[in-house]
Amino acid sequence: MKNIKNSLEALERFLEGSGMVRGYFPSKIGMFDLIKKRRPLRIFYGESYDMLGITVDSLKYYFFLAFLHRKLEACGVSVESTVVIADTASTINSSSGDAKRVLEEGKKRLEIVNKIIEVYSLPIKVQLMSEIFKDDSVHELIQKVQNIVSDSVEIQHMLQKTVLQNRIHQENKMVYRYAAEAIATALLFDLKIGPPRERFYDEAATEIAQKLKRDCYTALYLTPAYPLGLDFMYFLLHPEIEEYGLTPYKAGSNKLENNRIILGSTPLEHLYELIDTSFLPKKEGLPDPVGDLKHVCNLAGYFLGNNVRDFNKGSDSKQVKKFYAEYIHVQMKEVFI
Repeated sequence: MKNIKNSLEALERFLEGSGMVRGYFPSKIGMFDLIKKRRPLRIFYGESYDMLGITVDSLKYYFFLAFLHRKLEACGVSVESTVVIADTASTINSSSGDAKRVLEEGKKRLEIVNKIIEVYSLPIKVQLMSEIFKDDSVHELIQKVQNIVSDSVEIQHMLQKTVLQNRIHQENKMVYRYAAEAIATALLFDLKIGPPRERFYDEAATEIAQKLKRDCYTALYLTPAYPLGLDFMYFLLHPEIEEYGLTPYKAGSNKLENNRIILGSTPLEHLYELIDTSFLPKKEGLPDPVGDLKHVCNLAGYFLGNNVRDFNKGSDSKQVKKFYAEYIHVQMKEVFI
């Protein structure tokens, strides 16, 4: 019991000192209370997608999920970790013809993520949302959640905060169907890993869970996904992106695909240029896109058998270039054959 306590304390120190964690919902204490009592602990990270490919920001979540899985197992916790690819959710705003293409893209993404899992020996699995939704009980839960969202103006106002301003009208028209499906999916698990903007989903999910008379999950938020190759003036002019970042799993978020790393697509020369022209903060609390990329490289190195290096020690651009080329770019050649 003492060893488990020490392991949990070590996990807490890592989470606090890693530089990758933005916060918890409803609280860090609540998350650790759940970890201590729930067996098996079901953790997930869910993502929709666009047609531009998988970003390095998605890779960050796969790695972090797998790293947390390993750490929890070391604490004696039985854990199941899942990446949910939201293929059905990605079709919500598509025409019928486009929807077919989007679903096919989801199958391709499933195949690629499975290859990434194999290359890095990640202790996680990946599932399509469409497969999860085939279960009658899950379909019933989705309908119940959608009904609650449709009937509650208060919950709809909470969900407005989950989207950028230019998409609020569209979401109001759809009565937040995307959010309802995301919340229903999350309610199937115990702990969710996600970007900081999803706190608004989780606040709404708490209200919905109470109406359904069922337990709600807890959540852990990673730091925002920031665009590379931009100076600090960009973040000053776009405070919403400074606060919440881009959508990590959509390469075309805010039409900044040229400032993202797309696995198997972005040439090393362009990546190096993005790193060299990125804002490098001189104090904590400011956007640090290169520092965030370093964390991903460190985790990649860890799963390839190397030690995790000083997660919270500034942004060394030269080192990040070296580690990305060795731990990610070369490995992706096995994935995108």
